[in-house]
Amino acid sequence: MFELTLLDHLRLTYSQVVVRHRTHLQMAGWRARWSRSLRTAEALLMAGVAAASGAALSGRGGHVFEIISVVLAVLALAALLVHLSFDLDGTAKVHAACASRLWQLRERYRALLSDLSDGAIDLAAARRGRDALMLELHAIYVEAPPEDYKIYQAAARAQLSAG
Repeated sequence: MFELTLLDHLRLTYSQVVVRHRTHLQMAGWRARWSRSLRTAEALLMAGVAAASGAALSGRGGHVFEIISVVLAVLALAALLVHLSFDLDGTAKVHAACASRLWQLRERYRALLSDLSDGAIDLAAARRGRDALMLELHAIYVEAPPEDYKIYQAAARAQLSAG
């Protein structure tokens, strides 16, 4: 049917781990940036509410500052609800933890590949190492948060162009 050597298999799996590592790292960064942006928007909107409420209390401008205060309060609430609904901080941490575990695993794959290429280990030891790494990789994937398809595709394209 087709021939796939142990070295080929290790290289393919290593490439997949690299792509997944980059994907989770990008997801963590993206979610952390969005979380900071939403927190900034919430703070700015609440500052606007405070300023407009203060102006409304002073009696200047009629109902204009009251309306502005209500609109800014509603926008601040919407930003807060979006932030809480998506739990961006929590999911950023989970993606970062997954990326960290995948980085460690990819380095172990790289070490196994280099040991095999250098002849430091025989095929039987390489197969045992591969099997142990596959079990660890499975355990990581079971606990991993879902990946964003667009980010996964971008990471895969970057890996193909780099390799």
